[in-house]
Amino acid sequence: MSGVRGHAGDHHDPIRWRRPRRTPAGATVTDDAVVEVGDHPTAISAEHDPAVVLSLVVPTYDEAGNIEPLLRSLHGVLTDSQVGFEILVVDDDSPDRTWEVAGNLAAELSGIRVIRRIGASGLATAVTCGWAHARGEILGVIDGDGQHPPAVVADLLDAMADRTDVAVASRHVPGGGVSNWSALRRLLSRGAQALGLLLLPGTVGRVTDPMSGYFLVRRDVITGTDLDPVGYKILLEVLARGDVRRVAERPYVFLERERGESKVSAGHYVGYLRHLMRLRLHPLRSRALVRYLVVTALALLADALAFLWIFDVQGWNLTRSAAIAGEVGILLTVLLHDLWTFAGRAARSSLDRFRRLAGVQLALGVLLFLRLLVINTLVNWFGLGPLAAFLVALAAVTPASHLLGSRLTWRGVRS
Repeated sequence: MSGVRGHAGDHHDPIRWRRPRRTPAGATVTDDAVVEVGDHPTAISAEHDPAVVLSLVVPTYDEAGNIEPLLRSLHGVLTDSQVGFEILVVDDDSPDRTWEVAGNLAAELSGIRVIRRIGASGLATAVTCGWAHARGEILGVIDGDGQHPPAVVADLLDAMADRTDVAVASRHVPGGGVSNWSALRRLLSRGAQALGLLLLPGTVGRVTDPMSGYFLVRRDVITGTDLDPVGYKILLEVLARGDVRRVAERPYVFLERERGESKVSAGHYVGYLRHLMRLRLHPLRSRALVRYLVVTALALLADALAFLWIFDVQGWNLTRSAAIAGEVGILLTVLLHDLWTFAGRAARSSLDRFRRLAGVQLALGVLLFLRLLVINTLVNWFGLGPLAAFLVALAAVTPASHLLGSRLTWRGVRS
C-alpha cells in the first residue's frame, strides 16, 4: 500500500510511520482493558501520538455475536496495511456485554481499546466519544454489526494519501451497492438524500452517500470543532462543521447482517431530519445564506445597470449588450463570494479564483445563451421593447443561473 501523507504546505503535517506498541502475547484482561466513561468532551484535541496513524472507532450496542469476527478481520486488514493503528470499540453498556467480549479480544490482539459508556447512548455520540479518546492522526468510523466490509478500510486509507480530508465509503458510486434491501428501504434512503440536498445542498451535495457511516477524516479537519450530532449520522456533522476542503469516495457493498437484529427504525429518519434542521438553522449557516442572497441581488442590479449603460448610452446592439451585462454579473458574483460570503473558507490564490470563475462560466454558459434567446424571442416575435424583454429574461433566468453556478463552484466550501 502507498504511504499516507499529509497535504502540501501547512494545512497537514506529514504522517510518520511507526507501529503501535504491542501487548504481550497471552496477556489476560486487566483492570484497564475496558475503560468506563460517562460524559466526554465534544471538541477534538489537536494532540495525537505520532506512532498511531489511524484511530478507527467501532460504536456498538448489543453486538456480542458480531464484534469478534469484525475485530479479527479489521485487525488483519490494518496489520497488512503496515500503518500504525488502533481500534476503539465504544460500547453503550450493552446488556449482552459486548464490551466484555471486545475486552477479552483486546488482551489477545494488539492495538484494540475498549470504552464502555455508562449513562450515555447514541451511535453518533459514541463516535465522537471515541474520537475524543483517540490518539491517531486520522480518525475513522465503521459500524459494529458487520455490514461494512472491513477490507474497504484499506481503500479509504489509500484515498487519504491523495491530499484528501475526508474519505467516504459510498454505496452510490460505481462498484458500490446494497445486498438485499427492500424497495421501501431503498426509497427511504434516496428520499433522505434528496431531503438533505434540498435543505443543505452545499453539504450533502459534496458526497453521493451522505448517510454513510463508514469514513475516515483527518484530525486537524475537526480539531477544536464542537461536534454535536443528532441521531446516527456523524458524516453530516463533519462535512458541515469541519474544515473539509477535499473529499474522496470509494465503493462498498452494504452487507446483510449475519447475527442480531437491525437497529434501523423510523426514529433514525426523524433524527436525521432533526440533524438537517439544526445544521440549516445554525446562526453561522443562516448568516452565510443571507450573504448569498445579498450577493445575488447585487449581481442582478449590476447586470441591469451594465445593460442600460451599454445598450442605451453606448448604443451597442441588443444581443451583445445583454451578453456583456451577464458577464459583469458573473464576475461580481465570483468576487463577492470569495471576499465576503465564503471569506476564509475558499482558497484565495489567483489560480483558485480563476478555476472558480471558469467553473461559473461553464455552468452558466447554457443559461446565458437561454437568456439571450428569451430576449430576442420577446423582441422579434412578440414586439416587446428591448428594456422590457431584458428585464423579463433577467427575472426569469438569471437567479437560477447564479444559484446553479455558485452551487457547482463553491460546493467545496461550507455554505
